[in-house]
Amino acid sequence: MSKVTALRTRKWREDNLGASCLVCKKLQVFFKMSQEEKLTKEEKLRLIDQEINNLHDFCVKSGFSPEQIRSLSAPVVRRSARGWLKTWFWRLLKLSLLVTAAVVCYNWDPAYRKAAIYGKLALMKVLPYWDWTYLYNEECLINNPYYVQPPHLTQEDCEVCLEISGVKRMKNVDHADISDLLLDNEPFVVTDAQLDWTELNQITFHDFLKLFSTQEAFKTSGVCDFHSEDKTMTPRHPSVLPTATQGKADWYALWKNCEREGVRLMRKFYGTRPYFLPPMVESHESNWVFVSEGQIIKHFVPLPFEEHSVVWLAQVKGSVLYRLEPDSICEATCKHIDVTLKPGDTLVVPQNLWAVQLKNVKDSEPTVVIAATGVWD
Repeated sequence: MSKVTALRTRKWREDNLGASCLVCKKLQVFFKMSQEEKLTKEEKLRLIDQEINNLHDFCVKSGFSPEQIRSLSAPVVRRSARGWLKTWFWRLLKLSLLVTAAVVCYNWDPAYRKAAIYGKLALMKVLPYWDWTYLYNEECLINNPYYVQPPHLTQEDCEVCLEISGVKRMKNVDHADISDLLLDNEPFVVTDAQLDWTELNQITFHDFLKLFSTQEAFKTSGVCDFHSEDKTMTPRHPSVLPTATQGKADWYALWKNCEREGVRLMRKFYGTRPYFLPPMVESHESNWVFVSEGQIIKHFVPLPFEEHSVVWLAQVKGSVLYRLEPDSICEATCKHIDVTLKPGDTLVVPQNLWAVQLKNVKDSEPTVVIAATGVWD
């Protein structure tokens, strides 16, 4: 019995080997022909599919079992798997290199500036053919037709005004208490937020103005939303203020530092984040500066802050009278609130309910105010 079994096993191996060689040989000849012939990709795939079906039919007619057929086709399957892995390896490598290049361009300032410059030039070239400007202010590229924007405020939110008799003045504040005030839309003043602003506290008003014409980061960084009583001032940039305001008794200027270098340099004077802001508030990248001399603003003027969750205004020099106007929804319940800030005070205003206005205080010293906004979910 052992000799018969050995002979059968040997014959089965020889048959398998012969069939395997035949299959591999037929595939090699076929692949060579498909590469040499000028066929489209679809035609090559159709021929490969046809040949594989023919080989399968050949194996079935030759009496091979499904296990034997899988064993014979193993070399082809392995080769196909290696090809698939190789293809995805190169795709992932290219994607990784692309992501790495993007990260380097964004974080390495010279590359970032070059990318921003050429990107803006490219967009300007495209503008005559495609008006992409409407996308700039869009929050979503694809609108959800089933999403309904919730109301900004409700009458229930307005009821908080019934408990507000004035603006609280606080120091050494706790994040939990501040979070409650912000969520309740209650404004307040922090009196110790500027204790470590040594350089700003010691610098004079005119030396502060000169910073914007002497510091390279301020001079080369553009500003946004520049406002002044002098509509003819050119360029609309704080670097011209020391000369443009020379000899004037009454003037003011307000602007937003919105470019990276200017924002960073201004933050060095007051720190990235005031200590009183709770972790739930995410500070916006930009910051605002208001400067004035005399009593040029005799009537309340709305400040053009973006619609964010909160704004804080640090009174660095001089005095300003602020008026907090309630949202129109709450006019019947809420009344405006007036508060005067002195140097060292910081006014914090939840913008969901209140809009900020200001005017100069009579006989005030020259004024410097630094402000910034923040959001929370």
